[in-house]
Amino acid sequence: MNRKEGVRTRLDAWWDDVLAGETDEPHPIHGDRIAVRLDGERLVLSGTLDTQEERDAVVRQARARIGRGFGQVDHSKLAVVDRHEKKGLLEQTLVAAYPDRSTAELARKFVLEHSQVKPRQDAIIDRAGHPRLREMLPGDYAGDARARLAGGDALLILTVDETAAFKVRQLLEEETRSTWTVAVPPQVIR
Repeated sequence: MNRKEGVRTRLDAWWDDVLAGETDEPHPIHGDRIAVRLDGERLVLSGTLDTQEERDAVVRQARARIGRGFGQVDHSKLAVVDRHEKKGLLEQTLVAAYPDRSTAELARKFVLEHSQVKPRQDAIIDRAGHPRLREMLPGDYAGDARARLAGGDALLILTVDETAAFKVRQLLEEETRSTWTVAVPPQVIR
C-alpha cells in the first residue's frame, strides 16, 4: 500500500466513524483543526484549515457521503486561514534527530502524510551519510548536526516551501517527538 492509499484508508475509516456518531475523534490529516457534528439531517463542519484546497477536499468528502445518515452538509463555519505569504518564493530546511534510522523513516512517513507537503529535498542521514551534510546544511548547522550523528542519532532533513515550514516543524517536534529540531533560515528558491 502506498502513502496515498494509506491516507485514503484512514480518511474512509474516520468518515465511517463520523457516520456512526463517533464525532469526537480528530481528523486523520487536519487533527483538531476541524470538527464535525451531526445535527438531525445535517452534517456540520467547523474549524480552520490552511488552504482553500484543503477546505474543498473536506467538503467534497462530506458531500460524497450524503444519503448515509444525513441529507445536507453545512460548511459555513469551516474557514481558511487568511495568509499573506506567497508560495514558491522561499524554502526552509528543517532537521530533526531520532534515536535510529527506522524511527526517522517512520517520522518522515508520518510528517509527509499529515502535512500533505511535497518536500523539495528530503533525506535521512546517519553516521554513514555524514559527508552529505555539507551539501545539505550551512556550516553552523552542519556542525551541530555532526554532533548529533556522533551521538548515534539519525537525522531527518526536509526542505519545504517556507509557507509550510511551521506546520512541518510542529509535526516534527510535537507529533513525532524528535529529540532535537532546528530550522535553517529561509532561502530564496533557485
